[in-house]
Amino acid sequence: MTKAKRAESRPKDSTHDVVKKMSSISDATKTLASEVKTMSKIFAENQKILISLKDMISSVNSALDQIQKNSRQINIIEEDTQRLFSGMTQVKAHSNLIDKINNQINKLQDHVEKIRDKQESMPDTNKIMQSIADNLDSTRNNTKMIMHVSEKTEKVREEIKNVMTSSESLSNISNEIEELRKNTSDISTKTESLSNLHQEIEEVRQSTKEIASKTEKMSELEGAISNLKGEIGTISTKTDSISGLSSQIRNVGSEIDSLIKKTDSLSSFGDDIRNINSEFINFKENVINKSNSLDEKISDFAELLNKNSASISEFNKKTYEIAQQLQDVRNVTHKTSQNTSHEVMGLLRLSEFQSNIRMRSESKYGTLEDIEKMVVQTRDIVNLFDRISIEVESKMPLPIEVKQWSISKILDCADRWEIRFTDVFRLLITELGSDIVKRTIRIEQVRDLFGIRAVDEIRRELNIT
Repeated sequence: MTKAKRAESRPKDSTHDVVKKMSSISDATKTLASEVKTMSKIFAENQKILISLKDMISSVNSALDQIQKNSRQINIIEEDTQRLFSGMTQVKAHSNLIDKINNQINKLQDHVEKIRDKQESMPDTNKIMQSIADNLDSTRNNTKMIMHVSEKTEKVREEIKNVMTSSESLSNISNEIEELRKNTSDISTKTESLSNLHQEIEEVRQSTKEIASKTEKMSELEGAISNLKGEIGTISTKTDSISGLSSQIRNVGSEIDSLIKKTDSLSSFGDDIRNINSEFINFKENVINKSNSLDEKISDFAELLNKNSASISEFNKKTYEIAQQLQDVRNVTHKTSQNTSHEVMGLLRLSEFQSNIRMRSESKYGTLEDIEKMVVQTRDIVNLFDRISIEVESKMPLPIEVKQWSISKILDCADRWEIRFTDVFRLLITELGSDIVKRTIRIEQVRDLFGIRAVDEIRRELNIT
């Protein structure tokens, strides 16, 4: 009896453990199903996010195209305004000369009119000669009258001499008027030649790189999800085999109940003890065989659990990889948006720099401090573009044409404001560096503005042969 009770307690404990394991497996499958649903929702939301990101990128590209068009129009307007300002400055520079010449001409005209008035007020020489002749006829017989006439003749001669000197001064004045007319004609020709000059401004062409972020194909993600679904299906088939084990365990329990009933009938059927013993031995063998089969099935079930845990870990790895890929896509889109914002900011700062340099170069008077401010602005814009190229991780330096334009403007202002070349050259080297100055300064411009000594100084400082 004790042996039968022990045999009964052992299968009951094993069945209880199996039921617990089955319940835990069902819970795990439910959690897996819920996780798969949440992942599918996350994938749908990520698809929506990617579509919205594509729309945002297209809108940014359209905005960049519009900005490029507007920048071209602004450059054209700036060129026209610069030409107008240059023409106005030339006209203002020569208007003072024209005013001075007009004043001198007016003064000369006043002098000429005064001389004409004096000539008109003077007596006629023919009338004087007639009066002298009449007086000579009347004073031939009178010495006093002759003396008087001689005195008058001397006075007349003196007046004639004065008239001759005045006529000579008039001739000199006429020569001066002709020279002034020639000067005015030369100045008019110079103003016409100046009005025909056009300053050529080098346009800064910067093409913003169109950054199109290519998101990874979602088809690969869908394939990974389909593989995970197949693995989950295999796991569900294995759980069906576990339900078959539970039915076999129930059959064993029914056989054990039948054996218990047979042992209860031993007291009334003493003759059938041998048969019962033989049946018990057979039953024991069957129980041992079935326990062995159960042990094998339990080991198989443990292997299935291990495989299930491995598949779950693989599923978690794949979900982690998918999440990493989505994070990479987000990082790429964020990086492209930052790059476009940096490039737009650089273009805006470049236009602001050009407008500031133009405004300072159009002033008629300036000092070395103004030159220093222009050089510092050039240094800041060069450093800004270098910093943007480092942040964007692509080469985006300030074009050399812009640097040449800025340095040429600085040299023109220094020549116009009568500032020493050595001071300007020292500022350029200290703020911009000898390499940038060597690559951007124009020797021909320095020779035309400051002479050969300035060229020799540049060659000596920068080691140019």
